[in-house]
Amino acid sequence: MAAFGQKTNAMDSLINRALELAPQHSALMGQFSAEVITKEKGRFNRVLGLAKNRLKKNEGIQEGQWYGNQTHAKVYVKSLNQMIHEVIDVKGFQKKYPRPTLFFWPDFYQDFIGTNCVSPLNYHGRDYYSYDYQGDTLVDGQIGYQFNVRPSSSGDRLFSGKLTLSKTGWIIRWEAQVESDALLYHMDLQHQWVNQAWLPKSAYFKLEGGLMGNYGEFLLQEEVQQKPQTWKADSGFQIPNQSQERLNIAEIGFDEVFATQLLGNFHQSLLRKWKSRPQSGLVTMDSVRYVKREEVLHNTQEDQFFQGSMTSNLLEASIDTLRKSPFSFNQLLFSKSFYYGPRQKDFYPFEIYYKSPVFDSNFNTVEGFVANAGLVFRKRWARYRFLEAEFLGRRSFGLNRNTGYIKLRYKTDSFDISLAQGDFVQQMNPDNSISPEMNSLSTLLLKNNQMKIFRKEYWNLALTKRFSSKFFFKSSFEWSRRSQMDNTTDYYWFNYLNRKFTSNNPQNEEYKQDGFQTHNSFISQITLGFRPFLTQYYRNHIRESEWGSSPLILFKYRAGWKGVAESSAPFTMVELSYLQNMALSPWVKSGFIINAGTFIGEAPQYFIDFKHYNGTMNLVQAGEMLASHRLVGYYQNFTSGANQRLNVNHYAYSTAGAYVEGLSLFQFSNLWLKPILGMKKSYVKELLIANTVYIHNQKLLYSEVGYGLDGLLKIFRLEAIGSFINGQFNYVGLRLNLNSRIRIGNIPD
Repeated sequence: MAAFGQKTNAMDSLINRALELAPQHSALMGQFSAEVITKEKGRFNRVLGLAKNRLKKNEGIQEGQWYGNQTHAKVYVKSLNQMIHEVIDVKGFQKKYPRPTLFFWPDFYQDFIGTNCVSPLNYHGRDYYSYDYQGDTLVDGQIGYQFNVRPSSSGDRLFSGKLTLSKTGWIIRWEAQVESDALLYHMDLQHQWVNQAWLPKSAYFKLEGGLMGNYGEFLLQEEVQQKPQTWKADSGFQIPNQSQERLNIAEIGFDEVFATQLLGNFHQSLLRKWKSRPQSGLVTMDSVRYVKREEVLHNTQEDQFFQGSMTSNLLEASIDTLRKSPFSFNQLLFSKSFYYGPRQKDFYPFEIYYKSPVFDSNFNTVEGFVANAGLVFRKRWARYRFLEAEFLGRRSFGLNRNTGYIKLRYKTDSFDISLAQGDFVQQMNPDNSISPEMNSLSTLLLKNNQMKIFRKEYWNLALTKRFSSKFFFKSSFEWSRRSQMDNTTDYYWFNYLNRKFTSNNPQNEEYKQDGFQTHNSFISQITLGFRPFLTQYYRNHIRESEWGSSPLILFKYRAGWKGVAESSAPFTMVELSYLQNMALSPWVKSGFIINAGTFIGEAPQYFIDFKHYNGTMNLVQAGEMLASHRLVGYYQNFTSGANQRLNVNHYAYSTAGAYVEGLSLFQFSNLWLKPILGMKKSYVKELLIANTVYIHNQKLLYSEVGYGLDGLLKIFRLEAIGSFINGQFNYVGLRLNLNSRIRIGNIPD
């Protein structure tokens, strides 16, 4: 028993030593070079319904078939976040344009790694894990001590597996799995004893995930070909003198590259997130250079790693994000891009994008059934620099009327200017508009017509300039002739509660007249955005930002100018906003919005120009963070990300006076109700919601508190909200939303 106790104490001391020396071991994982062969592959194990044939035609993707590539490179490592990839050979498997895999090794000597997962060598590791000694093993002539690592609590972002340590606390082998953001990761990292350190030898990663019945998997295998050699870094590893910032990203049609994006997300989730965790001011080097060798290139078609597809009939065409295909009339059913000219690295110089009416059709009580269709002509000089002309037409079958607009736009990474002219409809609240598709469902099924619109014949000039990640400027100038529109139909599918449709011209305590006279308006708006405490790190010559490190301060000035171009809609509004998202821990996230504003001088004459709130009582809503190409509509607030809106009638509290508004949300991996309900899935999160607004002209203090479950069936968010008016309980409402963590298409950085 005494010997057993001594052994236990020795193993406890070894764990303590490993936790304490982890930063030193991390610093010693560098100053070497190694020749590496990295293989990666991904596939869809299941694709639902009609999508199968379309994926074959549009993206070259077949259910059950592997797509991958092999990279042969020599890696020069200063540290695990600073290295040069000297690419010798890249070979694709069922990929038309393979790219090198720029991934070498994760640093588990950090406290947190990957998608904010807790490393087993976290300095406070004993607060998160238990380490059960299993026995000894022999590796490279040295004794390794094996521990079974188990999380102290249930939940995601905590590893479980077998950890083999040297007597000085180095990682010899790490076989583990972890779940994070609905993705399951398996890994096996093996090291070898070289130059008085345990350096990389081989790695294996596998991740699995799915959404809405479509499931995929991604595998990566890495082998160091010979023992790593000592290498001294030159002075090139330093902060670049001419650094650039990543300010914007390209817009991509959702339905055009859906499957490719999902496979790409698997790839990026592993390669990007499992590299060294970004730290403020840190210089991260991931440079690439190419060399040529006279050698026989590897044949991936015969490699055992790429075998095992679920089908023996491989497609002739390979996966291609920018896939060209001959024109056929069935392509007009869905939106599609047609590319022309010689292909560049990641774009074609000419593109015609067809916007199909299939996913841009809806119903409202003013126009009846409507459908939108359009064409966009683009000329690209670079992926993020293009000139486009958009022509969109709208058909109102109820009014038997055609409207539309034309827009000319020039966009770069930091600059965006557009000029538009048209005759179209606009919601009363264009900044926080209601999803037309969700409004269609609530109107037809619940007789709840929340969306209110008017006719606008207009010219609009808009300009956005991003000076840096810390500071941006937005402006718009618009002349329009605005006309009232009224309900023209009481069509519905279900006579829910025998309701009557509400008027298309809303009223409230501050605006009691029905509708408005046709008039001209000239309105300008200027928005300044500033992130005062934003911290950054450097990846090669690109400065990347840590968006949660600073709040976003917004100043908005909006004015209607009387007499300009016969305008008769004068007003002046100013607003100051504070927005911030913070991760309080790997399992707790929060978001805040505070808005305060007022009208100066003359109050607006028209309800259109009031301050409207980001609220709606539609039962089913699309989450604000959802960004599709109008596939399911959008109810979004890109700049805030706090994911909350007042659970009120969209225009009940619109005001022409002073106001203060606060919105907040807290997301927990586990709080209290989830375990009681038996919700064991780690991707289901619990939410606490607290919102309030004070409206001076109405002497009204409206507040609400709520609880929610985010991630039900991976795609839904269910919320229960209790509301209070001037301190008195009002009612409890339910809201069903799309999961706030779903990302379809691209979100601006």
